[in-house]
Amino acid sequence: MRNVSLRQIEAFLVAAEKLSFSRAAEAMSVTQSAFSQLIRELESKLDVRLFDRTTRRVRLTEPGQVLLRKMKRGVAEIDDACEEARAIARAEHGHLSVAALPSLAIGIVMRTLQALHRAHPQVTFDIREDFNGALLQRVTAGDADFAVCAHSAMAADLDFEWLFDDELVAVMAKSQARGLPGVLPWSAMHDRPLIMTLNTSSTREQVSAALARNRVRTPHGYDVANMFTALSMARAGFGVTFLPVRALCEVDMKGLAWLPMAPPAPFRPIGICRRRDRTPSPVTLKFEALLREQVAQHSPRN
Repeated sequence: MRNVSLRQIEAFLVAAEKLSFSRAAEAMSVTQSAFSQLIRELESKLDVRLFDRTTRRVRLTEPGQVLLRKMKRGVAEIDDACEEARAIARAEHGHLSVAALPSLAIGIVMRTLQALHRAHPQVTFDIREDFNGALLQRVTAGDADFAVCAHSAMAADLDFEWLFDDELVAVMAKSQARGLPGVLPWSAMHDRPLIMTLNTSSTREQVSAALARNRVRTPHGYDVANMFTALSMARAGFGVTFLPVRALCEVDMKGLAWLPMAPPAPFRPIGICRRRDRTPSPVTLKFEALLREQVAQHSPRN
């Protein structure tokens, strides 16, 4: 194959179709002598006679028939490969591996995947939800194309593109919110049991820092694995939990109320985290563009 040119292959296929060197030469816009030279060079390199030629007709030899059958299949595969590569470049095909915080996966990330699927239904994807540290590890290991997550000092070797600040608000049973001001002072947290997600969550990290900064002491509370359990416990009156305000419009808030905290309110800087040494695929770039549109269109306070 190293000794055979694509031009020679094209000449052979056209000659096999036309069964006439003159018509084949015309189809390739070359002189008949130049066309005949292409066929002779191919036969010489393969050391095979491909055509029986007379002044009146051209006929494929048996080796020529075998070569035609397999070359047509090979050229079709090449055409398919080229078209698929072009489709991937247009973000029409491809695969996307997304890592995201659960609070983002149920809302803004899912809406972005829906928009991507509507525009390019042939694109496939998988999504992995986890706490922030685990998401960063997935990106570092190459198990995810990128993560939609909170900024962390642990990600010093990754690129972080800021998208928005995800404000954390106090969520409690409606009965416990009665009489409280519209913006909750941190002193109101004194002696209230807290329902907190695990130590590895970015929400807990920010809330714990805010409590310490405001010198708030709380009684022993509850540790839970996810925000849905935290909401259920808050609804049952077991205490106060803190959740991202953007996630609240995606969950059942029946029997619950949420209040913003007095400045400086806790928040998580949310963005796209990716490896520096990898060029984003066209599908990744398309997803990220759609994600930015979703961020601009959906304000948590609308």
